[in-house]
Amino acid sequence: MTTQPTTDPMTTARPASVQRAVRLLWVLVGLAALTAVLTVLLRADLLDSWSVGHPVDADIKQPAFVPVAIVLLVTFIGLIGTLVPFLVVGANWARHSLAAVVLMAAIATVAGLRTEPPAQFVVAAVVSLVVDVAILVLLWSRSTSAFVRGPGAAPGDQG
Repeated sequence: MTTQPTTDPMTTARPASVQRAVRLLWVLVGLAALTAVLTVLLRADLLDSWSVGHPVDADIKQPAFVPVAIVLLVTFIGLIGTLVPFLVVGANWARHSLAAVVLMAAIATVAGLRTEPPAQFVVAAVVSLVVDVAILVLLWSRSTSAFVRGPGAAPGDQG
């Protein structure tokens, strides 16, 4: 006696756009980890570049970049690690959430570039922005949209 699969593989197969988006999300996590490591290793350079825009007699204290970078990394890993499993099973809300996280990361990256950080951070930021755009394109591609809306979605919902 043979067993029949309970779901049709044609309706449950993840499209390449979802698989690529997931890979790029983990690349983005790697870039975030690299940035955190650079923050620890180059904290003096970061403080020097930050000090250029802030006079010595200013009432503003120098920021503590290392704890912030570590907390942001842990939070980012937690968000991506929580949302990706939902995306791969077709949860549309997870796609929206991941897009919001990636968009917020891109905005934070651009804000960080405005402070004229050391060159290593600029390179990591530019690569990160390219990855951000690629993830957003993949998350909103037609095949991803069709996947998260499921086979029973109305024809007008397939865009």
